[in-house]
Amino acid sequence: MHIVLDISRLLGLAWTSQPSGIDRVEFAHARHWRGLPAKNVTFVAQSPWGWFAALPDGLAQALLQEADRAVAPGKEGLLTRFRAMAAAALSFKFWGMGRRELARRIAGRADSLFLIVSHRALHNERATGGIIALGARFVPLLHDLIPLTHPEYTRPLATKQHLVKLDMVARRASGVMVTTEVVAESIRTHLIRSQQPLPPMAVMGLGLDLPPPRRGPPASHPYFVMLGTIEPRKNHLLPLQIWRDFALHGLANAPRLLIIGRRGWENEQVFRLLDRGNFGGLVEECGRLPDTEVSRLMQGATALLCPSFTEGFGLPLAEAMAMGTPVIASDIPAAREVGGGVPEYLHPLDFLAWRRAVLEMAEPGSVRRAAQLRRLSGWTAPDWATHFSVVENFLQNLVSSKRYSPSTVVDPV
Repeated sequence: MHIVLDISRLLGLAWTSQPSGIDRVEFAHARHWRGLPAKNVTFVAQSPWGWFAALPDGLAQALLQEADRAVAPGKEGLLTRFRAMAAAALSFKFWGMGRRELARRIAGRADSLFLIVSHRALHNERATGGIIALGARFVPLLHDLIPLTHPEYTRPLATKQHLVKLDMVARRASGVMVTTEVVAESIRTHLIRSQQPLPPMAVMGLGLDLPPPRRGPPASHPYFVMLGTIEPRKNHLLPLQIWRDFALHGLANAPRLLIIGRRGWENEQVFRLLDRGNFGGLVEECGRLPDTEVSRLMQGATALLCPSFTEGFGLPLAEAMAMGTPVIASDIPAAREVGGGVPEYLHPLDFLAWRRAVLEMAEPGSVRRAAQLRRLSGWTAPDWATHFSVVENFLQNLVSSKRYSPSTVVDPV
């Protein structure tokens, strides 16, 4: 196989530094595929004009090695060198030399597979279609369909772009990778209802990038953690109301709440609560933190709270469980698929049930928390080795089979 991997988001980390969940997936794929012989992998990035270009092999390898030191999950190094190398990669790309090299490489290989694992450029017919026209099979990884299934939690532009992305996938993809059965089913449902072609699809989960354990001294007071961008679908309003209730009733032994993550969009009520609400010192908005600090806080927490209305996978849930931290999660399909029978599952609007669970989990010698820790001992954390085993098998089957015809609708059963 000849892997053509888009690493545009990884290059962007030279200026944003902290990888998001999707950034981590692109990083993991870059790390995995760079182990192939140079003739079997081509790293590409997208220019401001839209088209893709190949990066020189030596520069790509050096850039990925530097990214390991500067921006890899759990690493917070100096960005100076990585930023200079990323700028060099962009300069090469702008010259147009990379376009010609990419065309040459794909033309010489009938087994070229163009992977986009970040949702980036999926809605750009000219850019993605340009590589398909050169002869590469297009195989994207779709993380979720939330802008289509739950448009109330996203901005209108995101919904419009996601419609275009899914249409592009239906018409042009030779195969589709997804993270959960929940995502696969939502794709099948949407494409069948809209009478669009359904490309071959495989569910492959995700791996975890956990920093080395760095436990501090035991917390003097119990606390809970929420981790993720403060956006509407994450449902920060529910725990904030619970903790405001604790403050109003003057609960002397109430646990604390740490909210980790940057502020997102269209969430003014939550932002006003954070800015003006009286929580009696029980709530702390931490913003974005280094991975090592997130790991320390997660490991010392009484539990992670995941009251989301919808998820495609739910990395924080899996990461907390992998660290041995209990989880209280919304009773939604993605959480159950990832967490199995371990977490406490509650309806995302059941204020009283969540309030009771928090207080019972925070009790000294909590029976409820101990029961979850026992269940956790039988849970297996997702890992990248399993992910790439499924990925490679799926891609090899695509290469070995006849080219997928977008006019053919595949029976999802």
